[in-house]
Amino acid sequence: MKIAIIHESAEILLAEYGSLLSSLAGMGHAVNALAPGSGPDTAAGFEALDVEYAMYPLAPRSLAPVGDMGTLLHLKQVLYRVRPGLILSVGSKPVVYGSLAARMAWVGEEKKVFALVDGPGFAFEGTGLTGRLLAGLAKPMFRAAFKSCDAVCFRSTGVESFFRELGVLGPGTGTEVLDRAAPGMRDRALLAFMGMITAD
Repeated sequence: MKIAIIHESAEILLAEYGSLLSSLAGMGHAVNALAPGSGPDTAAGFEALDVEYAMYPLAPRSLAPVGDMGTLLHLKQVLYRVRPGLILSVGSKPVVYGSLAARMAWVGEEKKVFALVDGPGFAFEGTGLTGRLLAGLAKPMFRAAFKSCDAVCFRSTGVESFFRELGVLGPGTGTEVLDRAAPGMRDRALLAFMGMITAD
């Protein structure tokens, strides 16, 4: 199976999820990492894991409509070219634009779209009028992104509670919480969440 993992930083993806990428490649899947990055060392890191790497443009801590539309369209083009059967987006903006791009890229074909949400994200960190405006813009974007997913995994129960209280999780969206996994079992929990292995 072709698999695409979308993240907001190639360096963080390698450091925190390199073992997951390696496990997927070791299972015989064609793994593609999509993330902004810098320098040849990043590409070499993915190559060492037998993972294809592609960059895409992203401004992770801002809401810029023109730039964000460029991110969405670029991801759509990459996913259309790769045509993975499974997509996992990790991080706030990748979850939003990766999930939407996955559904837009090749309509009508069978694919699984998953999201891993680390936290609320910068849009919900502000205060005052600006904070309320950013949160007001982000809320429908997350609702649309989660609607595009087959299931959503949250880093902690606190993060899951935040989005449930925000009202952006549809009743039919399956969810999982990563901190329920035993210590040191994160990769297995994620593989089970995506249906790659049988849950323990």
